[in-house]
Amino acid sequence: MAYFDKIPDILYLKYDKNPYDGNFIRIKNIFGRIKVIDEVLEGATVFQDYFVQDNERPDTIAYDFYKDPGLDWVILLINNIRNIHSDWPKNTSTLTNYVERKYRNPEGIHHYETLEQRFNERVILQGGIEVGESFRFIDPRGNVKLAEESRGPVNNLVYETRENDKRKKIYILKEDLIEDFVDIFTKEMKFTPSTEFVSETLKRNIN
Repeated sequence: MAYFDKIPDILYLKYDKNPYDGNFIRIKNIFGRIKVIDEVLEGATVFQDYFVQDNERPDTIAYDFYKDPGLDWVILLINNIRNIHSDWPKNTSTLTNYVERKYRNPEGIHHYETLEQRFNERVILQGGIEVGESFRFIDPRGNVKLAEESRGPVNNLVYETRENDKRKKIYILKEDLIEDFVDIFTKEMKFTPSTEFVSETLKRNIN
């Protein structure tokens, strides 16, 4: 049940200078999206949290949950993933290669973060807040702490690993709702009568 089978077509006028000399070519309306995600994901009974494992892809997850790898587009749409290369979590080796290409020194400092600070057994500064290199913590008595007591460095590899880990948490639409979701998607993607309307699955665009 591939994504491109579900989205309609556009007759696009292709020309160099004069529109009257051009011809219409039929293309997929790849920019079409639907606004049903917020409605579908209102209740916890609709979806479940899932953490992507190393080397898992949308199609393998779709097969595991729906027995149909062609439903990978549902995984991507539910999670608002537009670019599979940048938005989908990288596996370990790909991430390592990516960091090595992006940074001259993967172990170099990306930024600094606060270290947790307590006073009278109470947390008065949360750890993990991004700060500048010059940050120093001043305790309630007015004492300025040393740099190494105030903030700690986060290197490039750790930073990119954290960002990649965030992308590992995705939502999975529950199996018993998949058929209804596909029906809603198909219905909402159909064109309605307008000056460009040809049919429910085709419109003419001369812009």
